[in-house]
Amino acid sequence: MIRATDLSWRAGGKAILHGTSLTVAKGEVLGLIGPNGSGKSTLLRLLAGLLKPSSGHLELAGRPLDRMRQRDIARLLAFVAQQAETSDRISVRDAVELGRTPWLDALRPWSEEDDRHVAHALARVGMQGFETRDWITLSGGERQRVHIARALAQCPKVMLLDEPTNHLDIHHQLSIMQLVADLKLTTVIALHDLNQAMICDRLGVMHHGRLIALGPPAGILTPELLERVFAVRITELTDPSDGSRIMRFLPLNRKETTCAF
Repeated sequence: MIRATDLSWRAGGKAILHGTSLTVAKGEVLGLIGPNGSGKSTLLRLLAGLLKPSSGHLELAGRPLDRMRQRDIARLLAFVAQQAETSDRISVRDAVELGRTPWLDALRPWSEEDDRHVAHALARVGMQGFETRDWITLSGGERQRVHIARALAQCPKVMLLDEPTNHLDIHHQLSIMQLVADLKLTTVIALHDLNQAMICDRLGVMHHGRLIALGPPAGILTPELLERVFAVRITELTDPSDGSRIMRFLPLNRKETTCAF
């Protein structure tokens, strides 16, 4: 569904992304991990067609992205940014209805089918009953869930998500990650939480604007790589309830602080 070949991007004369190549198969969930500033968001925006690569080639569903109309891209691909903000006074339903825009024109006005897509999208993110709420009254987490609902209403074949759980409480973090796993869409998702990354089929590791590793989570999240990229030591634990892998992190050279997930 996605094929990127030697993608690079420069801003202000500075190279931000260097020669990145990858493919994403139909139905695959690919996670992107890496420190802040490693190039995850830049790569996602290139894949979404929001940035034009300085060099390289990108295909979506076998078609060169730079030759596709924006409407055609939007019918195939939805992008969920880290934050969704607007100064307009709109309702939750108004925001989600925007996801139907690529499918509407003079010959195809709003219909009951669009109503069904909007209702289904709101239900999937647990925001049913919020339809008439004003956007400005929502919490950061609620806004992010509405933003994801807008993308789902778009009925895409490919979904790109840039740290979608950033502003959510732990319950909704887990529910959104489970939703991503259940979508059965081709998905590329940038993540900070390395334990959440375990749901992905494959992980790509970004470091200093380069894709330095790509493969199954068990082969990627090794002590050596995590020390090199994130400057942490890792202790692996096993959940006694189901035998799943849990990682406990300790910053290098700091024995007094731990972060367990």
